[in-house]
Amino acid sequence: MVLKILHTGDVHLGMKYNNYPDYIREKLIEARFEVLKNITEIANKNRCNLLVIAGDLFDKQNIVEADIIKTIDLLSTFSGDCILVLPGNHDFSNSAVELWKKFEKHLSGNIVLLKEFKEYSLNSFDLEVSVFPAPCDSKHSSTNNLDWLQSIDKKGNNKFNIGVAHGALSGLSPDMTDSYFKMSREELNEAGLDLWLLGHTHLPFPEQTSIENRKIFNCGTPEPDGLDCSHQGSVWFIEIDEKKNIKARQIKTGIFNFLDLTYQINSRDDLEKLKEEILEGNPLQKVVRLNLQGRIPEEFFNSKEKFYRELKDELAYLRIDDSQLKIKITEEVIDNEFSSGSFPHRLLSALKDDEDALQLSYEFIRDVKK
Repeated sequence: MVLKILHTGDVHLGMKYNNYPDYIREKLIEARFEVLKNITEIANKNRCNLLVIAGDLFDKQNIVEADIIKTIDLLSTFSGDCILVLPGNHDFSNSAVELWKKFEKHLSGNIVLLKEFKEYSLNSFDLEVSVFPAPCDSKHSSTNNLDWLQSIDKKGNNKFNIGVAHGALSGLSPDMTDSYFKMSREELNEAGLDLWLLGHTHLPFPEQTSIENRKIFNCGTPEPDGLDCSHQGSVWFIEIDEKKNIKARQIKTGIFNFLDLTYQINSRDDLEKLKEEILEGNPLQKVVRLNLQGRIPEEFFNSKEKFYRELKDELAYLRIDDSQLKIKITEEVIDNEFSSGSFPHRLLSALKDDEDALQLSYEFIRDVKK
């Protein structure tokens, strides 16, 4: 048989987006549920046996019960054999946590919660698969949870032995303080499993979008979660055959696209080109932070707010920092603002061939006049 797996994680249902205004915040919150629905549809379309969520299905512990039920209802649309859900460091599992108690209360069907350090056989789902999880039992840890694998036999009767873990992968995840269950590729390979499915870092690994015969995969997030997440969100579709040959490809899943853009603007044409580039594709799915710098003619500078409004109307959300966008100081500007023969007029006219000095002097004079 060929085992087909849809590998995801870091869905972060319940993320609040408190730094955004209400009109877009609600859309961003709902998009994370919508992307979970998309994931199950992709898994069904590809006839996956397994849907694996490698940690941080939820963004925090205090998820309202209605959202837990909503999550289970979305997962229940998966038509494959089994769904595996691993607690991550945001939704960690220990005896004091109520989240997973509520989750299990509403469980039915083919969802398995990988909250214990033990081998999970999937024989009851007609799959020759053993799963070896490393769930998170706290928010932070200076060590990973792989050590229990050293003392068990991983050469049982099942055809496929799969590890699922959540934590920082050395060389991929920034974990300078060793606080996020850091693990190395050497450790994972030495565990002797056929395949590792990881979560935590919001970038997919490997970097290639299609790859063969690799044993370690990090899912990345299926839905971008902020301006530091520039990719479009994806999941891994993985196939492993009876000879343990592995093929994998990334499938794009994201709904919103976060863009942190910086433009140098010196003319109206630059503004129009900027507008064209930003609105290309699906602008209503773009959340944009726009950093503008440069020097533009005064007439364009004075009408920039109209340009901003037009751009905002086309995008899901736009935040603009134009503190480095200045008026281009010309002889006409100097003549219009300062009397001929006045000290400011004489000073600025003398500096007209040194654009930087002219700009600084003009701003200084304007500040003094306020």
